[in-house]
Amino acid sequence: MIDTKPTTNGHGPTTTPTPVGAVPLNTNTPATSVKRSMDTYRGTAALVGALFLVATATFITSNVLITPLLGAPNVLGVIAANSQRMIAATLIALIEGVATVGIALALYPILKRQHPALALGYAGMRIAELAIAAVGFGLGGLLLVTLSTAAANGANSELGTVLVALRHWTIMLVYVYTAVGGVMLSYMLLRTRLVPTGFSVLGLIGYPMLLLAALLDMLGVVDTVGGAGLVGLVPGGLFELLLPIWLIAKGFNMTAVNRVRVAPAGG
Repeated sequence: MIDTKPTTNGHGPTTTPTPVGAVPLNTNTPATSVKRSMDTYRGTAALVGALFLVATATFITSNVLITPLLGAPNVLGVIAANSQRMIAATLIALIEGVATVGIALALYPILKRQHPALALGYAGMRIAELAIAAVGFGLGGLLLVTLSTAAANGANSELGTVLVALRHWTIMLVYVYTAVGGVMLSYMLLRTRLVPTGFSVLGLIGYPMLLLAALLDMLGVVDTVGGAGLVGLVPGGLFELLLPIWLIAKGFNMTAVNRVRVAPAGG
């Protein structure tokens, strides 16, 4: 039998041990990579939660500032005496629109992995919402300020009434786009399980109610400022208040995040 073991004078081959210091250390270990991924998604969840709260706070603040002005008998005269307040309320309303777009853009990289079409549609609804707000809230509000500083006459008064009505219609359209986009988001959250199911169900209940309330307000059946119409805004409002608090405190469900990362693209 031929001995195939390499020998040197009957002894095994000598090997030179590699110094420990010469071995390159790979700092990008699986554990480190996972931690970085978790930190990234944790930051995204906190960002989305913060943007939701900013959008809610700015929408409420803008309405609180501007509603008494637009409800006054002499609208243009009141706005002329409170022009800085009117401008501030208008700019704050635009911040709300920018924040809602930020929500969609922050969520898009996560949601598109499993629902690319819906994620893109949700972002589109939010961008359309900002465009509507820019015209109705932004341009309409600043035109009211311009009219109020001009000499008061019948034509200015009539145009002022039109611009006040424009704001109301703008709010209703914003509600419609918010509701449709909210249903998309709630459905995607339900399918991906990124957050507890209760939040998704609340959104799937609240946003259709918001849509119905807005459409009925447009038809003159209810008033979303009070009564039954206002009730239709409550569930969606709770969703946009409770969900961001959860996202900031707890973040996304990382098990669901990992599942979404490897899931094949769907519709």
